[in-house]
Amino acid sequence: MRESWSMFLLARRSGHAFGLLVVDEARRSGWLPRLDRAISRGAATEVRPGVYMSARRWRALPGADRTLARIYAAALTHPDAVFAFHSAAALYRLPLPEADLEDVHVLEADPGAQGFVAHPESAHSEVVERFGLNTTSPVQTVLDMANALDYDDALELVRAATREPDDLRFTAPPLCTKIELLDAAEALAERTGDGRTVELARAADPEHLSNAA
Repeated sequence: MRESWSMFLLARRSGHAFGLLVVDEARRSGWLPRLDRAISRGAATEVRPGVYMSARRWRALPGADRTLARIYAAALTHPDAVFAFHSAAALYRLPLPEADLEDVHVLEADPGAQGFVAHPESAHSEVVERFGLNTTSPVQTVLDMANALDYDDALELVRAATREPDDLRFTAPPLCTKIELLDAAEALAERTGDGRTVELARAADPEHLSNAA
């Protein structure tokens, strides 16, 4: 109980999502010895280099939330990072084949930075803000993931991103419209000669898109 209370106080002091604790902040603010004691007792676990959180809370997190915790941790130590591909998809809560992702995907990363996968080929992408974090736009994220995933997984992601609200389950607007996605996919196909994203965009709603083509 005492360890849980100590971790609660540390997490409250940090003020970050998931109660994340940054070593550099602890050092500057004078509570690094308390964090070190929590780490040595196994009460704190490392989420990413230099960032910790309550071990008990970490164990209770589902895989998708562990992925988000790693993304937020990366943003705390690399505030200029732009999240892309799988990490951007996770921020948009799009379905992924694996929920618990160890690596954080960004447009660019410093050489030698641990736990990052860089995608410089998408460095021209539009950047937006999602939950206070820099990330590729919904359309760009869907296009990137359409090429990164197997066909069936990519189709599920495309459908989730473009799903219209209904009266039963889905009340939020789609991340992007089917027409927006198709237009972007066709522009990409013209540049690269790869029509896979166009095929996926059409397959997501073949009746609607065949009439729009």
